[in-house]
Amino acid sequence: MTPYCWTVKEFGSDVPPGKRALAAELQKLCRLLALEPSGSAPTQKQAADRLHTCETSLSRFLRAEYLPDITIVRLIHEAATNGAGGEEKVGITLADLEELHSTATAEQQCGDCARLHGEAAALRQQASDSAAELNSVQAELGTVKEEAAALREETAALKHEVRTLKAETRTLKAREGRALAATARRAIRAGQRSRLTARADAALLPVPPRRGDRQQSNPETRAALTVARQAGALQSGGRQDGALALLRHSAEVLSPAETAALVCALREGQLDELAGTLIHIYGRDNPDPHVMRAAAQLHQHGAPDDAAALLRAALSTRQWAP
Repeated sequence: MTPYCWTVKEFGSDVPPGKRALAAELQKLCRLLALEPSGSAPTQKQAADRLHTCETSLSRFLRAEYLPDITIVRLIHEAATNGAGGEEKVGITLADLEELHSTATAEQQCGDCARLHGEAAALRQQASDSAAELNSVQAELGTVKEEAAALREETAALKHEVRTLKAETRTLKAREGRALAATARRAIRAGQRSRLTARADAALLPVPPRRGDRQQSNPETRAALTVARQAGALQSGGRQDGALALLRHSAEVLSPAETAALVCALREGQLDELAGTLIHIYGRDNPDPHVMRAAAQLHQHGAPDDAAALLRAALSTRQWAP
């Protein structure tokens, strides 16, 4: 390799003139460094070691990428003077070299100032934008708070409305329960009046009842048919709870014969689910004598399965009683 070839560096187009002039002089001075003891020209690394710097930094100083410290500049001048055999042979005095370094330093400081001014302007603009954004966010937050307050008021109104609706629903259910109870009582009173009339009048026609059927003039049957029609109408109208409430009340006030007739009437009307519910309620809530009489009446009506179901319902509740 050509001796001192590492001192030949190209400058970038953006290198300022003062920095370029200093680097060019440093390249010349490095070519005057003394030979190694072996008689060969020093490499870039060997030169860097002599100048107490690293190879990469020395290369950047010579390419004008970095501005070296004044101490490095003086070391380079001193080493070149010693290698050339005197200051008059290096081509530039130390004072002139220090002047070039001062010019490059001032030039760099001016560039730094311009860069810092630009950065400051950018920061001011960023601060202005941030302030505008903060104002926008605060305005939006105010809107959100207002919407939240409105939503809280609306929620409170809705809760009040729900409480009102619940109270109205309870009132309606109570009225409906009273109406169903009144219907059951009317049906029972009608059956009682019919029984009294039947006792006062002549005996029923001597038509032998068929198995599973009774004469339609029987007062128990008429009372049961009234309740069955009412329960069927409630269920077909989608008011299952009303039908169940009617059956529960009927199980409390109907006689065993009327209960058996009501079960048969529900079966004939294909209201099997209501019939099963009535059997369960009557067997559960009524004393054993009434349950036994109702079961006997179901047998007489030709419904032994319902009679057995009634007894099972009574047994399932009694066996857990103390």
